[in-house]
Amino acid sequence: MQTAAFVPKILTEKSGLAAEFHRWPLPGYLWPALHGLYQSIFCSEPHLRIHGSLRPDVQAWVARSNGGITGLILFQVKGRVARVINEMHAIDAPHLKRFAQAVFREYAHVGAICLHAIRIEGDGLSLPLLQTEFSEDYLLSLPDSASAWKASLSSQTREKIRYHYRRSCRKQPDLSFRQIDGSEMSDAQFDRVLQLSQARMSRKGRSFNMSEHEAKRLRAMVRECGQLSVIEIQGEICAGLLCTRLEKSIFMHVIAHDPRHDDLRLGFLCCALTIEAAIASHAERFHFLWGFYDYKTRLGGQRQSLYRAIVFRSWWHGLTHPVLLAGQMAQRARRKIRQWRHH
Repeated sequence: MQTAAFVPKILTEKSGLAAEFHRWPLPGYLWPALHGLYQSIFCSEPHLRIHGSLRPDVQAWVARSNGGITGLILFQVKGRVARVINEMHAIDAPHLKRFAQAVFREYAHVGAICLHAIRIEGDGLSLPLLQTEFSEDYLLSLPDSASAWKASLSSQTREKIRYHYRRSCRKQPDLSFRQIDGSEMSDAQFDRVLQLSQARMSRKGRSFNMSEHEAKRLRAMVRECGQLSVIEIQGEICAGLLCTRLEKSIFMHVIAHDPRHDDLRLGFLCCALTIEAAIASHAERFHFLWGFYDYKTRLGGQRQSLYRAIVFRSWWHGLTHPVLLAGQMAQRARRKIRQWRHH
């Protein structure tokens, strides 16, 4: 039986605005609404469930306008801090303001609300805010056709795609590209892509930083709501992309190719062919996710910053959270060091 913490309360009869809180267990209808609103695999029911984030202390704030859900924020209250679970999407400043005011009204002891990997868009928050750039997402907005996508690329990139594809087919006549639905992907196919990625990173003198536990969770995610794109030569996977999909958004988690075929640029080709397949499947967004690599911008990805943010009840309450302030300053310093190293 679902339990709501509050009955929806109309804020202004004329405007039809309403807001409500739900405590655990959350109503099932919230998940399709959450997926449709933000299309972020990182705040989807499968991701939160597989990563063990769906706990009895999770609550939901729901904003409605004329009966329809217009905003949905999942959060936990721990001590004097409310932590938002939503990640990897934009949140409107007016919705964030309504949410923060509702939390501060209901929880008199809460003085700060923490958000991770989000973008606050628009004006009108009018509450004390500290935000520090945390990461980024290279986002490609997909057009209606592959030809339109290629036309948006530079002439040099279009030529590179043609050149490497023709050269690869000429040198490896049995080269083929295909996509495997996550539910049909074998452990061996998944492991092969991770092994290729590890080998490539090792050749560059860098460590492969995905733990066994993280790999297990990614395998479960791809199996449930993803796909594997591969380029094969004589039946052997020589390049691959592990992706998840939510609604009309595709997220690329791992890209890899066999270092023995560096000269063929198979990883680049597999990515380009996966984008073409995404367009054919009527996807609207392709997320290359974080980390700068030249191919992401060459293929049309636009950098979008992601932030760690803290909303305070007042600046005075901010001063009573020295640990949060110190963490924000440390994150800012780490980010500047990474940017300096990159440049």
